[in-house]
Amino acid sequence: MSHLVIVDGHAIAHRAYHSIPPLTSNGVPVNALYGFYSMILSALDTLKPKYLIVCLDSPGPNFRNEEFIAYRAQRKPADVDLKTQLPLLPKTLKSAGISHYSMGGFEADDLIATITKKSLRRHKKGKKIITKVTIITGDKDLMQLVDDQVSLFVPVQGLSVTKIYDSGAVKERLGVNPNQVVDLKALMGDPSDNYPGIEGIGPKTAVDLLTKYHTLDNIYSSLEKTADIKDAVKSKLLKDRDNAYLSQKLATLVKNIPLSFTLHDAKLKPGTYLSLEKLFTEYNFKSLVSRIRRRYPQPPKKNPIDTNQASLF
Repeated sequence: MSHLVIVDGHAIAHRAYHSIPPLTSNGVPVNALYGFYSMILSALDTLKPKYLIVCLDSPGPNFRNEEFIAYRAQRKPADVDLKTQLPLLPKTLKSAGISHYSMGGFEADDLIATITKKSLRRHKKGKKIITKVTIITGDKDLMQLVDDQVSLFVPVQGLSVTKIYDSGAVKERLGVNPNQVVDLKALMGDPSDNYPGIEGIGPKTAVDLLTKYHTLDNIYSSLEKTADIKDAVKSKLLKDRDNAYLSQKLATLVKNIPLSFTLHDAKLKPGTYLSLEKLFTEYNFKSLVSRIRRRYPQPPKKNPIDTNQASLF
């Protein structure tokens, strides 16, 4: 099985920053950086992929800000100590030779969706190059991508406890199937992203509607044809119809970004781990160095021949 792991870079760095106690290297905060790479090593040990790609957010607004000016407007600015570490991600990934991508105007989630879709379609000599994708993230928005070939690897308690979300786990968590996640957000909104949704529609009503009617379009096309939807719910649906479809558009990940990437560069090799060991040594991440060496132990160095003794023979 050709397995690709895609890392939601900034999402994992944010989780790491709030999970790892303050840590510095040469006076610079590095706890988010340390936790980010610790999470990657744990995932590599658990998932054993053949390919690895990291996707990063770009600074500045994206197309969702243009569609809805209040998108994420309520979020507090990141801590200064975290902000200083985020530029270290592309810098260190480059030095370690790990494939990473970002693109102005799009979020990392959109890049992940695009790479996932394109990777699963690529073939070589009639055979699929990638047959399985696992996305490392803490963002439930990416649950919309889960299917028989795509799963999420999610830290649920700090960085040490993780859960793999397949389609069944998504249904258990949200009450809907992965292909209904976008419409769930369209109905109930999302405070973290500031999607408006439909005022007064909560998780239970949203799940009940999608269980019966399956899609947002079907819900609206059924409003005048059924008596099963209560008048109070109908009124809310009609009042905020525009907000529902705006939220649906904002929640839908873009899968066709014109992004050039190569799976050849994403292939993990022993040299990748040697580069990581060098990087961890530079930042004095001793425990990560030890983990790398346990995974790829180096042969003992031979003692040089004593030239004086050699001359006796």
